[in-house]
Amino acid sequence: MCFKEGDLVIIKDKKERSFIQKLTVNGRFQTHLGLLNHSQVIGQKEGAVLLTSTEQEVCVFSPTLNEFIQKMGRKTAIIHPKDIGIIILWSDIKQGSLVVEAGTGSGALLMAISRFIGDQGHVYSYDSRPELQEIAAKNLAKFCKQMPANVTLKQKDITTGIDEKNLDAVILDFSQPWEVIPAAKEVLKSGGRLTAYIPTIIQAERLVRELDLAGCFMDTEILEVLLRPWQIKGYSVRPLHRMIGHTGFMVFTKLRK
Repeated sequence: MCFKEGDLVIIKDKKERSFIQKLTVNGRFQTHLGLLNHSQVIGQKEGAVLLTSTEQEVCVFSPTLNEFIQKMGRKTAIIHPKDIGIIILWSDIKQGSLVVEAGTGSGALLMAISRFIGDQGHVYSYDSRPELQEIAAKNLAKFCKQMPANVTLKQKDITTGIDEKNLDAVILDFSQPWEVIPAAKEVLKSGGRLTAYIPTIIQAERLVRELDLAGCFMDTEILEVLLRPWQIKGYSVRPLHRMIGHTGFMVFTKLRK
């Protein structure tokens, strides 16, 4: 397929630095590399090599979800892709899943859930801060070209209750997830997953203690994911100087009836 007006593209230079653009007929990409008119990109296939006004070579691709999340608009810290992948798998999110998440934030996890559950699934995202849900909605519409039909944004404090029933998963990204345990155990299916993403081990310990007291959850796991990239260039084979260390703790458990 060829790029057309309205598509998102990621432009990469020889040093593999990346720049995201939304294509318009009269759009222009201007950097230290020189000028690249959007009209040069429209009609090209993914992976095409183009020249800027200063004869600098750049490649154009469709951005992956990972790349978009790294560069999208935000007002709060996001859940990083390294953690999103674990959350999706450990929460058993799949085609047709019915999911509630809170809070929405800038929409990073929400976009991944929407992609995995497909047209037959649905995700309800709770957040009491409308200004954040507005950013999430813009990010979703920008990456997906429109607001996905399998996403519903709800401006509500989830600690006051969960409206949906028979859920496959409840995923919580706020500081006091134990406050949702009573509601979650009423709306999750038997075997449904409860997941929490929290910044400190003290919060994780409190959550696990409250889950034990609830007496209806099992197979509880606590994870932290560290990402260590490596560089291989000629005879230079070593870890990169920068790595993504601690971002948050993830607590996973399942409901038994």
